Amino acid sequence: MRIVEELAGPGPLRIRAHAPADGAAGTGLRVLLIADVLARVVEMRGRTVLIGWTGPQDKAAATAAGIRPADAEGEPEEIAEALGGLPGVQLTSGTYEGAGSACLQIGEAQLPPFEGLDFLAVRLLLLSHPYEEPVSITAEQVGEAGRAMARWRRAVADWAEQPSKPIPADLKSTARTALDNRLDTAAALRLLHDLATADDVPPGAKFETMAYLDRVLGLELVREVGIARGGAGQ
Repeated sequence: MRIVEELAGPGPLRIRAHAPADGAAGTGLRVLLIADVLARVVEMRGRTVLIGWTGPQDKAAATAAGIRPADAEGEPEEIAEALGGLPGVQLTSGTYEGAGSACLQIGEAQLPPFEGLDFLAVRLLLLSHPYEEPVSITAEQVGEAGRAMARWRRAVADWAEQPSKPIPADLKSTARTALDNRLDTAAALRLLHDLATADDVPPGAKFETMAYLDRVLGLELVREVGIARGGAGQ
């Protein structure tokens, strides 16, 4: 599915994210997450997005994972009325419900128990896989992902102290193509991994690239920018 071309059109894009009642909680969270990322990609292209949720959701987990709140919730008919029209795209892990709109089929996700979970680390792990493929995540993986994000945030804060430089055109083009064509967040994350250790990209350009892509990835990579740090050993 070529996101930009398939979903281009006048007026707002209406998205329905449906978490099947018989699905795992992790799968429902993943459906909402991919709807959130899709909305971010489309909005970066300048189009307004409205999101409706149907089915059971863990709103506290969604908020902790950086997922934007729904503009409407309820049954499909209620969603359409509240959003001012039928959805242009539907996301679900179950049987496709509805007609006349595109559908993204989301793979199932098995997650550790939600209590005490670092949901931004979960977000990183889920976005590291193609959205249509099933994924199973362990508590150990969540812990490592959290530590990896902490390292990225420290690096981004350091790069922000250097003179700003433009995002390299090839990196921006590669990232946008991956996201626009297939919502390929895994490719965008691989780009950031490579960027972090690249010797030929100035720190200021690394910062701008990280900040730009985090508008879609939603990992709060810039949240330590400007925060004073303690001395050695702290």
